[in-house]
Amino acid sequence: MVRDNENVASQLKASKAEIARNNNIIDEIKATQIQMARESETVTERLNASQEQLARVIANASEPKVTPEEPKVMPEEPKVSPEEPKVMPEIPVPRPRRSTNVAQTNKPAPTPARPQAKKPQPSSAWPWSVR
Repeated sequence: MVRDNENVASQLKASKAEIARNNNIIDEIKATQIQMARESETVTERLNASQEQLARVIANASEPKVTPEEPKVMPEEPKVSPEEPKVMPEIPVPRPRRSTNVAQTNKPAPTPARPQAKKPQPSSAWPWSVR
């Protein structure tokens, strides 16, 4: 009977030590998750800023530039009598172009009102935090 009690006490001591190690690991995981959530938020903010900058660059690139040395001149319309329309092969007919957006080549452009990244949940919401 004394030997059984000693075995039980030894097992209880080993179990308490294992629980303490597991709790330390859980605390490290929680700290890592909090750090990763902060880093994710930072990366999301940088991504949003880069997307806004890219949108500005694309918008500026699509605007026609007029320099003081080269004023923009509108080409003259060919004068055609209404009764006789002429086809002039030397003048190319402009084709309608799809607007090409660098950001749209691989994915659709983000909508202006994007939802913000979710904030990390408090540690009490994690299932392993309940002891």
